[in-house]
Amino acid sequence: MPHGFHRSKVHRLFVAAYPPLEASENLLQQARAAADVPGRWTAPEQLHLTLLFIGETDARQLASVSESVERACAGLRAFDLSPTRLRTLPERGEIRLLAVQTDAPPTLLELQRRLVHRLARPAQRARADTFLPHLTLVRFPHDARVERLDRDLEAQAFRIDRVRLMESRLGQRGASHHEAASFPLEAP
Repeated sequence: MPHGFHRSKVHRLFVAAYPPLEASENLLQQARAAADVPGRWTAPEQLHLTLLFIGETDARQLASVSESVERACAGLRAFDLSPTRLRTLPERGEIRLLAVQTDAPPTLLELQRRLVHRLARPAQRARADTFLPHLTLVRFPHDARVERLDRDLEAQAFRIDRVRLMESRLGQRGASHHEAASFPLEAP
């Protein structure tokens, strides 16, 4: 079993990029000041941009998944990500979360495309063109009454210099995320 995984037969995996802690704290502080909403706020150290949710994965496939993420990152340079909007999602239907939408630099889109090509299941491939880069700030309870929100956000860009393969463990208080492997991007 590759380093970083807990002992289990099945692992719930995703690939993500994490902002520096200071950027996460700043984004959460701005969102709290702009939107008084009910729900479970993301802890600063858990704030991330999901590049691909892999889902339930058999322990025997962990080395292969890790290698696929490493290959998807190969040759890509670190890039800056700029927060652009504070908005509720999804755009249609019941509002489930408050997020910071970011810009979509070419390196981010190429990385996400490579991950989908290497690791996505058929249903995910069909939705690959709907990728909306965002960081989830708050998850709303099912019975919450929340107004739609979509406004510009002025926040500092931050550097993404690595990609992480994460394991999501579900518990009574929601999911906790644990780094299983980390893959550096090349210096710009």
